[in-house]
Amino acid sequence: MQPAGQDAVVAVVRCDDYTPDRVDAAVRRAIDLLGGIGRFVTPGESVLLKPNLLQGQDPERCVTTHPTVVAAVARILVEHGCRVVTGDSTGAGIVYNEANLQRAYSRCGFTAVAEETGTTLNYDTSSQIVAFPEGEVMKQFSIITPAIEADAIVVVSKAKTHMWMRMTGAAKNLFGLIPGLEKPVYHFRFQDERTFGKMIVDLNECMKPRLQIVDAVVGMEGDGPQAGSPRPIGVILAGTSYAAVDSVLARLIGMDPLEIESTRSAAERGLFNPTAIRTVGDEPAEFTVSDFKKPSTYTGGSVGIWRRIVLAVVQRFGRTYAPRPGVIDSSCIGCRKCERICPVHAITLIEGRATIDLSRCIRCYCCHEMCTEHAIALSRSLPGRLLARLLG
Repeated sequence: MQPAGQDAVVAVVRCDDYTPDRVDAAVRRAIDLLGGIGRFVTPGESVLLKPNLLQGQDPERCVTTHPTVVAAVARILVEHGCRVVTGDSTGAGIVYNEANLQRAYSRCGFTAVAEETGTTLNYDTSSQIVAFPEGEVMKQFSIITPAIEADAIVVVSKAKTHMWMRMTGAAKNLFGLIPGLEKPVYHFRFQDERTFGKMIVDLNECMKPRLQIVDAVVGMEGDGPQAGSPRPIGVILAGTSYAAVDSVLARLIGMDPLEIESTRSAAERGLFNPTAIRTVGDEPAEFTVSDFKKPSTYTGGSVGIWRRIVLAVVQRFGRTYAPRPGVIDSSCIGCRKCERICPVHAITLIEGRATIDLSRCIRCYCCHEMCTEHAIALSRSLPGRLLARLLG
């Protein structure tokens, strides 16, 4: 099988909406452009189909991978003679147990996909330690058992902006292999975007997915990965290299691929050459959304001399510049998701409402990411607003 990260060919295929026949045709064409499904898996192999599950939301909200895309990939694998298990761990603010998995699968349409395609949903919530001595920042990972037991992993991710990592696509999706309530440990250990991106690369190189499919038919813009808004892009992407696929996706939504820290880290390690990516299928320029709304935390774009000076100030006074999370009392329902996910225990529940200790907050925005009630607002201090204007 083709090892992950070695092939910089990315298939780009038009898909205007989630009509099942149209999605099926687009996914098949994308895989065929790469050489066909037989290039990635062998009949009889067990395959973990790894979508973006997060908490399980209505597909129209664009929080999770759309079920029609998951179904299209599942059908191709089943037709090829593979045993397919769809699985992911729930987001870090949710207990990783069977009841929560059932609820999440049902809400986002994966239960119906399993019934339709004759595939299996994972309910095994155990995990195991996987050694990775070659890792740059991580030498071992706690990984959900179905990913370890599978012969191959096929990632079916969702194109979204991300408050902390700027964008989530192929590479970041694999963070779901970390059991839900263990994710805060990684956020605590890697408290800046740069080292977290290196960890994501270590994780991808450790688990080596064989194939990447990105649902970019309708992506999420703005304050993703959960609180943003749907935005049509109209494309399915496919490839073997998570970094190459993410590079193409970044350009489609108006970002420099190397400002995505996982992509940058992969390039620095020589895992792919960002100048040697070749696309096949449709022309990427047809799908570029130049005004795709970036996260409110975004500081990307071209870097001139003045901007470099300001960025240096931002790096020195990051906590001053970074938006601060705050609780909207009238919206908070006291579910404790934010309390459970906070890697530095800066959130407590007082009289049924979340309270954030900003002196301990590391600005990872996990609380904002996991709040389904939109009860976590972000705002900057006056010095932070001044720096944001200079960067704008």
